Amino acid sequence: MTCENGPWAFVGDLHGRVHVLERILAKDPSLHYHYVFVGDILHHKPFFRYSKRISPVKILEIVHGLVSSGHATMVLGNHENYILRSLIMADEDIRKREVRATLKSLREISLPDRLKYISMLSNAPLSLELGDKYRIAHAYYPHATQTVSRDSILHGPGYAWFKDSDLARHSINPGYKYFFGHWGYPYWRQNVTVIDATSLEAVGVYYTDRDEFTLFY
Repeated sequence: MTCENGPWAFVGDLHGRVHVLERILAKDPSLHYHYVFVGDILHHKPFFRYSKRISPVKILEIVHGLVSSGHATMVLGNHENYILRSLIMADEDIRKREVRATLKSLREISLPDRLKYISMLSNAPLSLELGDKYRIAHAYYPHATQTVSRDSILHGPGYAWFKDSDLARHSINPGYKYFFGHWGYPYWRQNVTVIDATSLEAVGVYYTDRDEFTLFY
């Protein structure tokens, strides 16, 4: 369920940082905001220095609790899609170490819990449109006249880095504000905002009612 009236808090790529998510939520104990996770809630980066490598199940538990209670919506990121694709692969064929670690952690919990987390990932949308004002996706928002498959969005030839010329080429509607994750650095150009602060070892959050972008460490 997506809250259509807001206010919303768009949360950039978490990449497994449970302690940062807990810090974000501690600022909003009454859950005033509807949280929109822009994807890549899973998997630490090897260069992280300031975060503990907590089991991926912990962040799945928190996000699932928010989503199932109607307080959050999660957009699918490429790291979540890695998990979904790997469920039908033999372990020796899975190249990403973090994916193998996540699958191992999922096998160690009860089947009902495992299935509810997998269901959350498999039902996560690729993009959202909120309040006729915001459009959110993990990496880019396909325009209305283009049919883009789930697989090509997450495993295509590469994500566009939006320059002025790209904004027109990708039919970015000036009537909307677009929010993405994925790229690692916060970025603003015209009505396109990247809120992923992974390379800063932070999580970016944009609060719609305050028009405010905050970094959490």
